[in-house]
Amino acid sequence: MSASRFDRNVLLFGQQGQDRLRAKRVAVVGVGGLGTHVLQQLALLGVGGLVIIDREELDISNKNRYVGSLHVDPVPGLPKVDLGERLILAIDPTIQVTKIKDTFISEAGFAVLKQADCVFGSMDREGCRLILNEFCAAYERPYFDLATEIVPGEKLVFGGRVCCAIDGGGCISCLGVLDVAEAQRDLSGPSGQQDRKVVYGVKMEALAQAGPSVVSLNGVVASLAVTEFMVWATGLREPKRLLTYYGERGAVTVNRDQPPSDCYYCKGIRGKDSQANLERYIREGIGEFLR
Repeated sequence: MSASRFDRNVLLFGQQGQDRLRAKRVAVVGVGGLGTHVLQQLALLGVGGLVIIDREELDISNKNRYVGSLHVDPVPGLPKVDLGERLILAIDPTIQVTKIKDTFISEAGFAVLKQADCVFGSMDREGCRLILNEFCAAYERPYFDLATEIVPGEKLVFGGRVCCAIDGGGCISCLGVLDVAEAQRDLSGPSGQQDRKVVYGVKMEALAQAGPSVVSLNGVVASLAVTEFMVWATGLREPKRLLTYYGERGAVTVNRDQPPSDCYYCKGIRGKDSQANLERYIREGIGEFLR
């Protein structure tokens, strides 16, 4: 690989910053509309190791927004982790890629997350977000949580947000961007899933396919997240705890509120690693019904 490849990066954050990026091993949980944007940008930045975790295969509705998906890709049939690997290696074949075609709530998933320097989460389920937030707090892994939101109606709302939980100074729970009630339903087991179906009155499978999602919104949110990772990894500045993108207004806001000092995740279990007993989620089979 030519030494001049990253010259334009180096003009911003120096060779030391580029070396720091190359030394990073970054896990991306969820290779979807957001995750593929993240993988593309991390590979272009020059991150040296990427761990990609997703249990699903590509489907036809993904092709409107998945970076790297091709018209000829079989649906179903192409694992999303294979799509992610192809995208990364087409950009830079020297990047070390680790694929886990499974939920991250598994022995293999937890094992590779423990080896990562930081984690990106781009998942639909609030229960998954809660567990990944808990894992990253317990093992002191910087966690970049991404989400988009589109609310159709007379007053259209669309955008997204990025939460950067870096050093125990705020997370998706204490900053109020996790739907706790929804997460509790997600984690309540098969009976809770049935209750969820009753609440909505329709099949959850149908709901999961009905929500709007477009490539440009994913690109904005992913770019915000990767930029906050970049400034953290290279030492340019401290990342912002919470950025919210309001697409209908064309604005990005920075949350400057002080997070509470008694957050269970930021303070209670931070640094507890194996003592936090995250493996209980595996034993309880949470990953098997959180889809």
